[in-house]
Amino acid sequence: MSLLVLRAGPAVLVQDLGRPGHADLGVTASGAADRAAAATALRAVGTDPAAAVLEVLLGGLTVLTDAPAVVAVTGAEALVVVVTPDGSRRTAATGDVLRLDTGSTLEIGRPVAGVRSYVGVRGGIDVPPVLGSRSRDTLSGLGPPPVTVGDVLDVGDAVVGPWADGWQAAVGGTDPRQPVDLDVIPGPRDDLFPPEAWDVLAATGHVSGHADRVGVRIDPARPVPRRSRGEIPSEGMVRGAVQIPADGCPVVFGPDHPVTGGYPVIGVLTSHSADRISQLLPGTPVRLRRVRGAGD
Repeated sequence: MSLLVLRAGPAVLVQDLGRPGHADLGVTASGAADRAAAATALRAVGTDPAAAVLEVLLGGLTVLTDAPAVVAVTGAEALVVVVTPDGSRRTAATGDVLRLDTGSTLEIGRPVAGVRSYVGVRGGIDVPPVLGSRSRDTLSGLGPPPVTVGDVLDVGDAVVGPWADGWQAAVGGTDPRQPVDLDVIPGPRDDLFPPEAWDVLAATGHVSGHADRVGVRIDPARPVPRRSRGEIPSEGMVRGAVQIPADGCPVVFGPDHPVTGGYPVIGVLTSHSADRISQLLPGTPVRLRRVRGAGD
C-alpha cells in the first residue's frame, strides 16, 4: 500500500530513530525531534519502534490511502479529520488510533499546542535507508528529501503486533503563559562556568525565533556568565546539549546539530526535556533547571 500526498504544509519529513555511530564521518544522529511522540505513534499501530514515521511541522498534511490502513497521530495537539470515499467526514484528536478505508484521506490541522505532529502508519513508512536510517538530516542533506505534494510514500511490513484498537495516547498540552521547566544534567564543561551561571539559566527566559531541528536559541533573563571568554577545541556532542556562545545566549542542540564550534557545553537536557523543547513555539517562557549529575 501507499500514501499519496495531497497537501504538505510548511514541512513534512520522514524520521526514525536516527543514525547514531557515524560521528567520525561528521554525520550527526538526526532522527525524530520528539522521540517519545514518534515511538508512541508506532506502538499504537503495532509497528517496529525502529520504523519510520512522518514528522509534520505546524500541520497542513493531507494524504490519500490506496488500501485499508491503520494510523495514529501523536505529538502536537491538533484536529485530525478523516474523509471517506463517499465524502463523509469524521473528526478525531491527537492520540486516536484510526482505521482508514481504501480511498480515504487523512488531514492534520494546525496545532493548538505544540508544533510537531507524528503520523505512524501500521508497517512504517518505507523509503531507502542511508547509513542505516530513513531519517532526513536537514543539516547535511542526508536521507529522504522533504515530503512534497504528489509524493507517493510506500508503506512497509514492519508489523510486530496488534494495533491498539480503542486506545488513545495521552496528550500533554502546555499553557503558553506558564514557564516550561527543562531539566539539565551538568557537564561536560560545567567547570568553565561560575555557580551563578546556573542561577541565570533557572531564571525565566524565552524561546527565540531561531528554533529548528539544528538547535533552539534561548533569550535568557541576562547573558549567562563564563569564567573565560576564550574558545575551546570543537567537540562532538549529543542532542539536548546546552552550549553557551560568547553572547551568553544558550543554544540547545537539536537532532541535526553540528559539533560545538569552540563554545563550551554547560549541561545536557534529559531525554524528556529534549523532546519537550522540540514542541515549543518561539516566545514560550522556559527555565533550565539543574538536576543532579554523576559528579554531584
